[in-house]
This record gives sequence, structure tokens and C-alpha cells, in this order.
Amino acid sequence: MIKEPTITTLGGRVTCPRCQAVSKRSKQQCRNPSERGKNNCRFHGSRSTSAKTLEGKKRRDNARYVHGRETSALRDARKHKLRELRELEAVMLEIGMI
Repeated sequence: MIKEPTITTLGGRVTCPRCQAVSKRSKQQCRNPSERGKNNCRFHGSRSTSAKTLEGKKRRDNARYVHGRETSALRDARKHKLRELRELEAVMLEIGMI
């Protein structure tokens, strides 16, 4: 796919850089103009600046990220309990309880 570098807006009166983001689903280029000095529009992260100060970077690194309703600690606990359950089932099969 060839990305178009510019887009014409306002009835053909203004030409500006085009957002370079591509959709995962349709594989088409975003139709919005990009922000000044950036490659992406405001919807695709042009205003994102990330952490600049040392304090901000520490806060970002220590943030409690949660995916859905569970944390990584809950997933680990579930993984260990399921491992124990499989081991118990294997022992029960060996002695003929199941």
C-alpha cells in the first residue's frame, strides 16, 4: 500500500500533511490531517509526549496496570492452583479413584 503524504481540505483550498496511521482492519490510511510537525493526527497519538522527568518515568514504571478485572498476581495464583489440581487428578488416576 502506498501512503499518500498530503491531503487536500476545505474544498481544495488547503493542502496539509496526512496522518500516516493505517487501520488494522481495513488496511487503509487514516483520512485525517496530521498535527503540525508530527506524522499522526490527534486520534493516533500525535499529542502523546510520554514521561519527561525522572519522577514521571518512575511513576510510569511503577504504575499498577490491570488488564480487564485481574492483575498479574491473580493470574499467577490461578496458574499455581490449576497446576496443583492437575497433579492431584494425576495421583487420583494412578491409585484408581477416578
